[in-house]
Amino acid sequence: MLTIYKVKQGCIMLFRHFFQLTLSMSLLVPNLLMAQNLTNSSKLNTFQLSQIPALDNKKPISIVAEQGFLSEHLRTSLLPRFSEHTGVKVNLMPMPLDDMYDKQNKALINGEGKFDLLSMEAGWSKEWASNGFTLPLNSLAKQYDYQGEQGMKMHLAPFYKNLLHILSYQGQYHSIPYNNYTMGNHYRLDLFEHSEEKIAFQNQYGYSLAPPNSIKSLIDVSRFFTRKKGEFLAGKRLTRDFYGLTLMSGNRPHINDEFSSLLWGVGGAWLRPIYNETGDIALFNVEANSKEALYVARSYLQLLEFAVPATKHHAFLESANAIANSQAAMYPFAYNNLWAVSAQVEKNFPGAKLGISTTPLGKPYTGAYALAVAYDSKNPEAAYWLLKYITSFEGQRAYAKGGGNPSRADVALLDEFNTKSAFAVSGSFQQNHLDNLAWGDQVLKLGHFTSTAMGKIYPELMRTSYLIRSRQASPEDALDQLQQKIFELQNYHGEAAAFNKTKEAHE
Repeated sequence: MLTIYKVKQGCIMLFRHFFQLTLSMSLLVPNLLMAQNLTNSSKLNTFQLSQIPALDNKKPISIVAEQGFLSEHLRTSLLPRFSEHTGVKVNLMPMPLDDMYDKQNKALINGEGKFDLLSMEAGWSKEWASNGFTLPLNSLAKQYDYQGEQGMKMHLAPFYKNLLHILSYQGQYHSIPYNNYTMGNHYRLDLFEHSEEKIAFQNQYGYSLAPPNSIKSLIDVSRFFTRKKGEFLAGKRLTRDFYGLTLMSGNRPHINDEFSSLLWGVGGAWLRPIYNETGDIALFNVEANSKEALYVARSYLQLLEFAVPATKHHAFLESANAIANSQAAMYPFAYNNLWAVSAQVEKNFPGAKLGISTTPLGKPYTGAYALAVAYDSKNPEAAYWLLKYITSFEGQRAYAKGGGNPSRADVALLDEFNTKSAFAVSGSFQQNHLDNLAWGDQVLKLGHFTSTAMGKIYPELMRTSYLIRSRQASPEDALDQLQQKIFELQNYHGEAAAFNKTKEAHE
């Protein structure tokens, strides 16, 4: 989960080399054709601020935004333009992520009409839609859009399919993604390409040094690059300790995203939907204490031996700064909207080069922050048009230029983001694009992205991951407790029942 941020032709060729290592050509070619279709479609139907019609309802509206880059982007750029064009005042309500769910959820339960445009993490979207807290986009378009439902259909065409699947509910879209936080491996390309380091790794491990593609190679590479002060790295004597990787291992939501990426990569899941013959979810299998989950938990504890020392507050920004400050060789589970932070290493340390690949097992945590119109909005018409403007080509392009990670393929693939001068901002866009396409419909096979109880389950995943990481509980005990907790939460809050799958973790 969570929050915020091309390259010279030689670099592009390098990226393509990595893509070929992680994606077969049978997957790559159709995906690139799909991306081209998305791009062509959006160019024909690019919605602009000037196309918002005169609004009869001038009541002020409010929008919730995560405190930080997004809220500043809205305050200084998009919201003033929207108000000038429509005559509708917009009250910006920035919130830290830790408060966003509880504050908005309480207001929605009580029908306070406090928020017109809601901001949500992908994991909450189905819950709020199932509770009737968010309005279906097609219904809003039918009522307010001069192009009707077709206007919304064209608007959504360039968005990544995996993100729309995650945000959908019973075949309808209630929210639109604006900030894509799909993960990638931000690694020190100069170290991985250094001739002495490559020879040493080959001699020690018997295979070539490259971005990890398995748990074994992740541990090997992390161990290899971990050095003590006074030892040599890339031909230079270290003046401080250096680490193989940085992990978001604090008592924050992001630790679970690392666990989840590893778990999905080895074929596991916390819970898995079972579909009936009509294509609807009949039930969920809870698999939290599977042998795959236990393997991941034990492997994570091994990785901590080679990770930048972390406090309980260590999360995404601390990890990105560890790369920027040249403390680690890689940030293997980096949210790609943090690329602009990681890339500062090139400015801070002359000669350093940052590269990107997919996450070690090719299943990066994926998702997005999204916006939706609240059911109790005092001005749903204005809220609809603001939602459409913020997520338009114009809005997403401006967001990307400022360091945000776009949710639209047509923006991610713009030539202006594929230049040397833009590398520090958009160097992750190409890999991020391919990973989103690779996910596609696959997100529908995981309960993480299909359960309406995920907003309640997710905090338990975080709690369990940290219990394991901090050794407050053994992996076996923590996962057994999680198994039962997910079973209870899904059956209490979810729309489909959970089945407590036979325990196999300790077999």
